[in-house]
Amino acid sequence: MVVRHLLARVADGSPDVRLMVLAVLADLCPQEGLWPAAADAAAVALGDPDERVRRAAAWLFVAAAGADEGTLLLFGASDPVTRTALAEALCLRVLQWSDHGGRWVDLVDRMRRDDHPAVRFLGVCAGLLTADPTDWPRPDAAVRGDLVLAAEALGGEGGWISWRAGEWWAIVLRRRDREQDAYAAVGQLVRAGESQAGLAIAAEAMRTWRAAPDRLAPVLSAVFTQRASAVRTAAVGVVCASLTATRLVADQLTRMLVEPAVSAEVAVALGCVGDPRAVPELLRLLGDDDPPSRLGDALTTVAAASPDPVGLVQVARQVLAGHPGPCREEPHRHRCPARVAVRLLSALGPHAADAVPDLAARLADAMQRGVLPEARPVVGALAAIGAAAAPAVPLLRRYAVSSDAAADLAVRALLTITGDRRIADDYLDARPEQPRRCRIAPDLFDWLAQHGGLTDRQVLQLNHLFTQPGRMQASSATAYWRHHGPPSAPTLLSKLPQYLDDDAFAPPAMKALAAMGPHARPVIPVLDRLITSRHRVAVYLGDADAEMRADEHLLQHALATRAQITAAPI
Repeated sequence: MVVRHLLARVADGSPDVRLMVLAVLADLCPQEGLWPAAADAAAVALGDPDERVRRAAAWLFVAAAGADEGTLLLFGASDPVTRTALAEALCLRVLQWSDHGGRWVDLVDRMRRDDHPAVRFLGVCAGLLTADPTDWPRPDAAVRGDLVLAAEALGGEGGWISWRAGEWWAIVLRRRDREQDAYAAVGQLVRAGESQAGLAIAAEAMRTWRAAPDRLAPVLSAVFTQRASAVRTAAVGVVCASLTATRLVADQLTRMLVEPAVSAEVAVALGCVGDPRAVPELLRLLGDDDPPSRLGDALTTVAAASPDPVGLVQVARQVLAGHPGPCREEPHRHRCPARVAVRLLSALGPHAADAVPDLAARLADAMQRGVLPEARPVVGALAAIGAAAAPAVPLLRRYAVSSDAAADLAVRALLTITGDRRIADDYLDARPEQPRRCRIAPDLFDWLAQHGGLTDRQVLQLNHLFTQPGRMQASSATAYWRHHGPPSAPTLLSKLPQYLDDDAFAPPAMKALAAMGPHARPVIPVLDRLITSRHRVAVYLGDADAEMRADEHLLQHALATRAQITAAPI
């Protein structure tokens, strides 16, 4: 009944209502198969006076009626908005099924010869997906010729994607692995004043190829000298999305910290590469009620390089005093100023000893309110502070026996603060001899291996934990090495290389390899293949820029691990 009501409302109400109805129908459209009723409703909406509605209707029509009907309508329609949206919807299918290029040959050929620039541009881009490299120059010239006019028509409101001409061209260059052509296109477009398309290609290139920041950051930084504009702001955003690019043009970016339009983005980017010049602006942002999403990352990274840790602690304590209640609900909990302040104190470690009373008060409040997830980052900060957090030990003991699923984090904190191995012994005694998973056990085993060694039962637990593929194996590898020593090298070298290209498991695996020193030298060829790869490691975080930064972090881990292995004497 609801679906019938929606189908009947496609032509009713205000344009915003009609647009919303089409969006809901699009969400309901089956991934496989056709939906004739929705196709009929979309066909009615193609005559709507609002171009946003016509654009949404065109996308729904292709989804509900299929590519063949969409193709017929594309070459039979006269409205430019409808034709562009139909072409976008069809070309997205070509992108998704380019390995079945024969199916789309006729469509692509007709689009390439179309009178409408946007349709023609999309047809040429689609043709480049399967074109022989020797045939690239002519379609490249055609893409370049229609770029400006196509950019004005593509990605309009109501469509399912917002890609402009630059994004389409960038995706084609990436799909054909045309790295050098992408760099050349960015330079040409920026010099010609068509920076918007150039920025789109630069962003896609930096997400795809490791060398792109080195090649493109100097080109994009030339846009920084232009008068303030949307293009200049976008150029700052593309550069700041990459850690490598930010490092390369840090001096130019620092001069922009005084510009309100970009100061927050620049400060966060500089902070994420540990540049202390960003600290004043970062601390100002920490005082905001709605700080940037990456502020916590920036402050935790820059804390180690700050010449004034005392000043950072004072500001963090002021933020905690000003935000005594619980943080907002997910998905924005990580942007809560109090949580960011706790992360900063955790990064400062023993330097944050003066904040122990503030952290203890926040822990007590979270326990009293029953908001136990709020306690977890506080427990981590107290653990990082170490022995100076001794006044919080009674609270931590209470939290350790609470109903929170993460209460065992308090056990690790108690061990770090007190140095009393009985805490670890008691905890592990209560665990099975063959644990499948245990969040804190790898850290406990590592601490015990360095403070008197493991009991026979703990060795059995460690050995079994190391047999569990994934996080447990990678996380327990360092303790496994510390206990078993050189005889365990063949076992570790047979297991750890599989984790080196995984953004989640690589850091603990590389930590173990670094601890092994010269005994890990057989893994150097694996590290070298990772380090010298032209392409980014595949990471799936749902955010292309975050995935790029994950690869940049992974590369830094790999370089540091290799250096530690080779520096140690044989």
